[in-house]
Amino acid sequence: MTQTTANMENVKSVKKRNVPATDINFGNVITTVSSKWLANDWLTLKWHDAAQFQTNATSFNNILQSRLQKRATRPQITQSLKTLDKSIDTALSYVKGYIIDKYKKENATSYYAAFGIEHKGNKYMLPQDQNRRIAALHLMIDALTVHDFATKDYGVAYWTPLRDQYIALVNEATTMDGSVAVQVGDKNTLKSDLQKALNAIINALKANYPDTFKQEMRDWGFQKEKY
Repeated sequence: MTQTTANMENVKSVKKRNVPATDINFGNVITTVSSKWLANDWLTLKWHDAAQFQTNATSFNNILQSRLQKRATRPQITQSLKTLDKSIDTALSYVKGYIIDKYKKENATSYYAAFGIEHKGNKYMLPQDQNRRIAALHLMIDALTVHDFATKDYGVAYWTPLRDQYIALVNEATTMDGSVAVQVGDKNTLKSDLQKALNAIINALKANYPDTFKQEMRDWGFQKEKY
């Protein structure tokens, strides 16, 4: 169907931003702009200078690179924790068997709490929350000794390295997540300051090159077709 004039007027052209929104493209632009500004001392701002812009641009890109590296590593930690959880759940079934064999099925559940086992839904299991699961693993190891299961196949020698590895992974994940949260805040602050400087530079280029500012902007790294 052919569009009417009224319909065509409602179709708005999509304009690309002079300054990219995505972090990677933003980082590329500020790197180019930083080099150009340092080489063009005619461009001055009362509230900002080329040296500070370069410092902020470098910090932004360093934080961005660090975040990308951590983002690539975090899924591996998550998968390792899932694998350990499966090992824990498998071993737990054997420990329940030890308890039932020694104390009889009708009495077994009364001993579960000592091993860190809790009732959830229709199951007896170790807590799903990671911090509570760590606490339960400590209880498990102590209870295995107290109830004479220490030397079993799924005794202390099995659970101790499992617990230690689980704690290490949880600590690593917690540290990484906290670090990323701080970096996001720092990155956003830097990006806001850099954005203001970029807008000021664009205005300066337009003011100083009224007839050729588009070419100048491209030379300074504002190449919208790339983002």
